[in-house]
Amino acid sequence: MVKIRLRRVGTKARPFYRMVVAPSSAGRNGNFVEVLGTYDPVSKPKVINIKEDRALHWLLQGAVPSETSAVLLNKIGVLDKFFSERPKAKKQYSYLDKRTAAISVKSVIEAPVVEAKPAPAPEPKVDEPVAEAPVEEVVETAEVEAKAEEEPATE
Repeated sequence: MVKIRLRRVGTKARPFYRMVVAPSSAGRNGNFVEVLGTYDPVSKPKVINIKEDRALHWLLQGAVPSETSAVLLNKIGVLDKFFSERPKAKKQYSYLDKRTAAISVKSVIEAPVVEAKPAPAPEPKVDEPVAEAPVEEVVETAEVEAKAEEEPATE
């Protein structure tokens, strides 16, 4: 069996990949039949250079892409061309669907939807006037202090 997969050729902490057609028994960086293109995930934006006609040729010959290479082939539109020629093959690529299994399957604990009553709106705060001390008391206190200063201290 022949696979389409990525072969790492980048340095440490700087990955760079070649998309290759290789026998399934070969290692990640082992023998390969043909180089289809390159993928650079580090650059911004990510760079994908793949020979679309050769990738389509190998898919039609029965090569099976890895999940990562299938996602890349889907981004550049090769898998759409492949599915137009072989519509039954789309079942094998269900992992390309954006929905997760949790979304596509109904929940067992699905409860009926009950409308919640809206919470009462909080009353707006009104600035209450600060209670002021009566003016008379303030005057009296001032008068008492003034009288205390005038009287001589007796000891």
